[in-house]
Amino acid sequence: MTVHEDAAHVLLEDLQADPVGASMLAQMTASLYEGAYSRQLIAWVGQTQREPAYWPPHQVAALTHIVDGLAYGRIVRRRIPVGATPGPDADRRGNAAKLEGVSAPFHVKLDMSQNGADCDGLLAWDEPVNLWRALGVRVLHEKGLHGSLHAPFEVRPWTVPLEVGYTWPSRTAVHLMMEGAVARWAYDDNEICLLLDLPRLGQMAGTRPLPVGVEPFDLGL
Repeated sequence: MTVHEDAAHVLLEDLQADPVGASMLAQMTASLYEGAYSRQLIAWVGQTQREPAYWPPHQVAALTHIVDGLAYGRIVRRRIPVGATPGPDADRRGNAAKLEGVSAPFHVKLDMSQNGADCDGLLAWDEPVNLWRALGVRVLHEKGLHGSLHAPFEVRPWTVPLEVGYTWPSRTAVHLMMEGAVARWAYDDNEICLLLDLPRLGQMAGTRPLPVGVEPFDLGL
């Protein structure tokens, strides 16, 4: 078992031990089985050859943890246009050429061998950029669809791991736990989704104080 799978098992145990967490996990499991979810949203977190309905419980726990963070503003996001969807993982040169379409201030360096590396490459930006944070306020759109209010949060220049194509939710979760951020370029998606964990990065994340209601992560040391 990998380190990221071990971490996902811990998340599963934590969710199961908490009544609210157990309820969220049950709702997520049901939505995956019923197909009542955004495929793009799920792919930002994890994507495999198996449908999410058949993911093991610890992977659903990792997915639930991240989606909950997005919904309540602990995790902020930004979509970065690429203009192309990724090709097969083995086509490193082809994917690298497509990633040249990413506009400044973002730039991508794809690992051309990815021989046992922790990620497929790196996404960086060299000036402050806005990411979007959900405010936890639900709104009803004119077409009857529910959504959330979002506000910008300015993030200082950073370099984060990039995962292309297939990846488990647990790997995304561990990137957020360890590096505080991850970029996802999923199959069938012509945009990169950048995810950043505000409590984990704390005061290092933004050019301004953290938003109200976000407490920096305490290592307990």
